[in-house]
Amino acid sequence: MTVRALEPADLDGLAAELARLPLLRRYGRDAGAVRRDLDAARARGEGLVVAADAAGVHGLAWFLPQGTLALGGYLRLLAVVPGRERAGVGALLLDAFERGTVALGTRHAFLLVSDFNTDAQRFYARHGYVEVGVLPRLVLPDVDERLYWKRL
Repeated sequence: MTVRALEPADLDGLAAELARLPLLRRYGRDAGAVRRDLDAARARGEGLVVAADAAGVHGLAWFLPQGTLALGGYLRLLAVVPGRERAGVGALLLDAFERGTVALGTRHAFLLVSDFNTDAQRFYARHGYVEVGVLPRLVLPDVDERLYWKRL
């Protein structure tokens, strides 16, 4: 499996797969919304990489490689398609985000994790991220977002 830039041909299939994730359903993102979000991110030049092999695309990392708190990169979304969890896809994509951030000379990585997403909280902790704060009801009225940070 390799990490490469998201290509226009990836969009429809990937959006459909990601829209099946409970996390994105909770935030009201159907396949059309996911595709529009990714198209807009591409137009803005944001970081969009996928983990793929001959069988297809298995996950996405969407990030801003610099600018967060004027210190580092922000991982907006790391998502693995259903059925590919715990196969190393997330770690591969997280590494790509971190390398992309460091390549631009920043040494800090930030991300948010929903309070109910305990699997993601454990994943990021295993990869050296530390919870540094909580943003109550930032996106949804019944969900707090946990802010995580890592010195790269």
